[in-house]
Amino acid sequence: MLGYSSYAASDAVRSYPPLGHFEVIDGVKLHYLDSAPGEAGQSTRQTIVLLHGASSNLRDFAISIYPPLSLQYRVIAIDRPGYGYSGRPTSNGADWINPAVQARLVHDLLEKIGVRNPVMVGHSWAGSVVLAYALDYPRETGGVVMLAGASHPWRSEPSFHNRWPAVPVLGDIFLHTLAAPGFALVSSQAVARNFAPNIPPTDYAERAGLSLLVRPDNWRANAEDMRNLSAFLAVQKSRYDELHTPMAIIAGENDTSVSPGNHAKRLHKQVAGSKLIMIPDTGHSPHHAHPDIVIDAISDIARLAKSDAGARNASENMP
Repeated sequence: MLGYSSYAASDAVRSYPPLGHFEVIDGVKLHYLDSAPGEAGQSTRQTIVLLHGASSNLRDFAISIYPPLSLQYRVIAIDRPGYGYSGRPTSNGADWINPAVQARLVHDLLEKIGVRNPVMVGHSWAGSVVLAYALDYPRETGGVVMLAGASHPWRSEPSFHNRWPAVPVLGDIFLHTLAAPGFALVSSQAVARNFAPNIPPTDYAERAGLSLLVRPDNWRANAEDMRNLSAFLAVQKSRYDELHTPMAIIAGENDTSVSPGNHAKRLHKQVAGSKLIMIPDTGHSPHHAHPDIVIDAISDIARLAKSDAGARNASENMP
């Protein structure tokens, strides 16, 4: 098992090398894909920032909505801290790298590469990050698009494969021996369940580089995120009435991974002026099942963001 796991991790790196650029933020190397590097300050195009969900990486967007969005916008897809090829800061036992910490790292990355007033798009787990971003940087957020995003706490316990990595000694044994073969056995079923009732794109797991997850550090980061998110959202939800940026909330009516009733619909009720888009016969990946609907929603928020930014600039420049 140890030999197989080591081979699987190495093979994932060989098969799915980095696609984009790197920047070091607060000592953490972040990997991102930028459709127009160096464009800052030279273009009036709105910037769209794409953040992936759990067990994933930026390739999920690279094979879906990133290319068509890039025809009109500057688009940046980021490996969240600990995923893909982004590093993850150590918590030193004080806390975990929660959505607010991840939002801060993303914010500082965007600031470093000259991004202003972005539309933040968060799929699944990353919905919590874009909400944290908008709450902590309201004047620097052009808009928010929740894409089957998590916004509220839930009652179910974490799965065993997310609990075990936290167990001293046994957690390391699990990560270095059982995680990779377990992934090989159940990944196709997990993908099908996540997309249902839609059919996953052909060779989705391979094209999305999902096997990058089997690297022990990546699996540990993902497990930590999954164990702790609900408790974080139990606190963050009390701040949603502070949100005044343009927001679209997209969810599949048949999503069994992130319940639309517990997340999308509750968030819509709390955020004045938000737009709720419920897509029938759709599961947890609307950007694959119905990319046109998702792109149209992002474009609507981008127009509002640009309009709001113009009005704000005009107001600030008045004598």
